[in-house]
Order: sequence, then structure tokens, then C-alpha cells
Amino acid sequence: MKTALVGGKIITPFRILNDGVLIIDDGKISELGKSSDTKIPKNCNVYNIEGKMVCPGFVDLLTHGGAGFGFADDSDESIEKISRYLLAHGSTTVLASLFAKPEKLLLKDLRRLADYIDDHPKTNIRGIHMEGPYLNKQLKGAMNESYLWKPSVESWNKIWEASKGKIRIMTIAPELPGAVGVMQAAAKVGVVLSIGHSMATYDEVENAIDNGAAHVTHIFNAMEPFHHRHPGIILGSLLHTELKIELIADTLHVHPAVMELLIKLKGASGIILVSDSIRAGGMHEGEYEFADQKIYMKGKKAFLADGTLAGSTLTLNAAVKNMVETAGARVTEAVRMASLNGVKVLDLDHKKGILAVGKDADIVIMNDKYEVDMTILGGKVAYDRNAKDIN
Repeated sequence: MKTALVGGKIITPFRILNDGVLIIDDGKISELGKSSDTKIPKNCNVYNIEGKMVCPGFVDLLTHGGAGFGFADDSDESIEKISRYLLAHGSTTVLASLFAKPEKLLLKDLRRLADYIDDHPKTNIRGIHMEGPYLNKQLKGAMNESYLWKPSVESWNKIWEASKGKIRIMTIAPELPGAVGVMQAAAKVGVVLSIGHSMATYDEVENAIDNGAAHVTHIFNAMEPFHHRHPGIILGSLLHTELKIELIADTLHVHPAVMELLIKLKGASGIILVSDSIRAGGMHEGEYEFADQKIYMKGKKAFLADGTLAGSTLTLNAAVKNMVETAGARVTEAVRMASLNGVKVLDLDHKKGILAVGKDADIVIMNDKYEVDMTILGGKVAYDRNAKDIN
């Protein structure tokens, strides 16, 4: 049966179509236009969404978990719980993020996630972001220092094989001995390389770009501060359009004024909003765990005992809100940062990230407070705030 979304404010995300109609047929967008110009088919499931925002489904390229669960848990149930949590916040395309562990355990995590993705073709989990294990111990952030690996092509080959080709992004410190060889091997099989947890100099950033780097992981965090005589990752990421920056827009990891500066310097096409959420996301204040370390959550802030930020409790609908309300982004820009920019990284922009005829019906509907009322995945309602349960 066809589905019609009627009366909403459609954010394409390049323009806004007020009082719009979007019709879904067989998992695709079949019609899109103004209410006055679009005829609603007979025998159609109609949703009146007057006053709501209709956006492309959000794309979260860096999330470790939420709702009390983590992708590194030894459980398919955890993956399912996180998937549902993220759908409830509008994320229809997700890279499950893993952190460094001892070899045997990390390879097991990779195999489990890869098998889950293969066994669930309609899930919103579309691949893996391997945050590590080749990170600089001096800027480890909340990573467990004892679990970090020395870069080698041999160990990378084990990681890639265990992932069954599901790693889409890998965060790496390019200055480490052996890192360039790993980057070259990963780039050759299509992995997007992201500079992070790194002390790379400006020259090393340029060399990383030449060897496949295309991203910077959670800009400003787990990297040296900007210095006018010793430029590093921050200046490299701002000057080089080859590098897209991943931004945790929770106003804690990066000040709103700096987020505003990033929009001016990188433009809406150069920023990708990510949550970097951990299991504490969506939960009450208290103690949690990350990489076998205690994490504390107070307010919306997650941190280690020494105060180091440890991921976030952010969701992408909240990130869009923050970009608009605290950083001065236009809503079209903020939605683009949370949708189209991410699917471009995954080479899915011919199918997703834009509301247009022929595109996949991955859609999020929000109210004027940026709360998610409904998430549609592949043309089917995957989350409805007013429904008791969606299978």
C-alpha cells in the first residue's frame, strides 16, 4: 500500500517546500510536491503531518551505542537495541563503531557485527567505523591505552578479514610508525581513512591525504590545539577541502561559537554531524563502562574519572537543533550535515540523503522542538512516537 505524508514542511535538504506532499510506494519516493499540485492516490495510508519537518533520514557515521548497550557487547540483542534507539532519533543509516581491544576480542567483535549486517539486510546498521586500534597513546582520549595496537599491514589484514569487508571508515593516527602502510592497504580496498586521536603535524596531515585520508574524526577533540607556529590537524582540516570534518555538535565537545566558525570556514558541505554516542545515551545519570573503564554521566556529559570526555550522549536530531539554535546554521544546512554529507561518504547519495522521486524512502519527521515523531526506513514506519511498538 502506498503511503502519503501530507501537509509537512519538506526539507529536501537544499530547499524547503511548505505544505508539501510526499508519497511512498514500494520503499521509494514516488511523488513529491505541493499539496495544491499533488493528487493523493486512492487506497493510500495517509499521515497528516501539518507543521512537522520532513527530512532525509539521518546518517550517523560514528556511534558506539546508546540505551544502555554498546556495539562492542558480545550480543546481537545489543545491536538490535541500539538500532531501535537510533531509529527513535531519526538515524536511518548508521556505522556501528568499535574501539580497540586485545586482538582476539576485537576480531570477535568485528565478525559478530559483520554477521549481523549480513543477516539483517533491512537494518539501519550499514557498516563499521573502526575507531582505532592504531591511535596515538598521547591523545588516546577515553580509549584504553593498553588496548592500542602498533600499526602493521599484517594486523590490518586480520582486521579486514574479520570484518568481511564491512569496515567503511577507520580512524587512525597517521604519524605512527607503520601507519602509512596500513593506510595504503586500507585505502586500496575502499576504506575511508579518518585522522584522529593523533599528534600529526601539518606536513603529516598532507602526507596522510596523499595516502587516503579523507576525514577528521571529531574535530578539535583528541588532537593538539591550534598553534600559529606549529600547525597540525586543525589547520590542515580547515585549509584542505579534501578533508571532511566530523563534528560532535553537543555544545560540550566544541563551543557553539567555534561550531559557527566551522560553518563559515568549511561550509555546509564540509561538515558531517556525528553523535559519538556511548551506552549512556538516553539513560539516567550514573556509572557506565567504555573500553573496560568506568564512565560517569552527569547531565548530558559523559566522562572518565579524571574528567576526560568519553564519547557523548548526543543524538543527531539534537545535533541538528544545536547547529540551528546555537551555531546559526540554516535548517537546510544542518539537515544536510546530518544526512546527505554522510551518505556521500558511503557512496549512497544516488539512493539516500535527498528527498526526491526515485530515492529510498528513508525519512525522519520532527516537530518544531526537533523531537522525532516518526522514522521511516525503506518505506516502512520503523519508529512512531505515538505507537506502543513497531516491529
